[in-house]
Amino acid sequence: MIQAVLLEFDGVIADTREARREALLLALEADGIALDDDEYDAWCGARPTRSAVRAAMSLRQRRPDETTIDLATARAERRFARSVDAGLTLTLGARSFIESLQGHARLGIVSRASRRDVEATLSMAQLDYAFEFIVCDDDPHLPKPSPEPYAAALERLARRRAVVATNVVVLEDGITGIQSAKDAGLRCAVVGAVPAHIAMSADALIPSLAGLTAAVLDAMTLGTHTAGR
Repeated sequence: MIQAVLLEFDGVIADTREARREALLLALEADGIALDDDEYDAWCGARPTRSAVRAAMSLRQRRPDETTIDLATARAERRFARSVDAGLTLTLGARSFIESLQGHARLGIVSRASRRDVEATLSMAQLDYAFEFIVCDDDPHLPKPSPEPYAAALERLARRRAVVATNVVVLEDGITGIQSAKDAGLRCAVVGAVPAHIAMSADALIPSLAGLTAAVLDAMTLGTHTAGR
C-alpha cells in the first residue's frame, strides 16, 4: 500500500510548459540562440533552468563561461516568475487528486522549480496545507537526473515516520525525473502527453490526474516495479 506520494511541480501539479518554454527561449535570444519545439522538448523541457540553459548552449556548440550561464538562467527565471505572479493553471485533476489523498498518503513535492515559485503557486491555489515538505532545485543537492532530490525526500519522510522506499510513488513529467526517482529505488509514474520512448522508462503512464486515486496509482505501478526488481 502506498505510504507517500511525491510529485514534481512542473507539469504534474501546475501547467508550466508554455511559460517555461517562452521564458527560456526568450532568455536564450540574448545570446543568439534559437531552438525549435523538438529541440526544446528533447534537450531542455524536463530540466532545471540552469541545466536547460547549459544543454541549449551545448546543442549549439557554445562553450560559455559560468557568468554567461548565470545571466541567461537569471533572465529565464525572472521571466518565469512573472508568469507565476500572474497565476499558473493547475493541471487537469491535480486539485481533486491532492485532496483525495489527505488521510490516505503523505505528500511531498520534489521539483526542478524554485521554492519561491512552488510556494507562491500552492498558496494562490490554497493547496499549501496538503504537503509535508518541498524539495526544490535551489536546495543543496545535485539536480535531477541525480537521485539526490528523492533521497532527500525520503530522509524528510523518515524524520516523522519510517517509510519503505517501495511504498513511495513518484509522479513525474519527463525522463530526468523518472531516472532520478528510479535510481532512488522508488516507483514512478509519468503524467501527461509523454512520448512512448520516455514513458517506457516509468512504471506507468497516466494521461492526467483526473479521477486518479491512491488505490489505482498503487495498482498501476506495483506490478511493473516488482517485476523489475
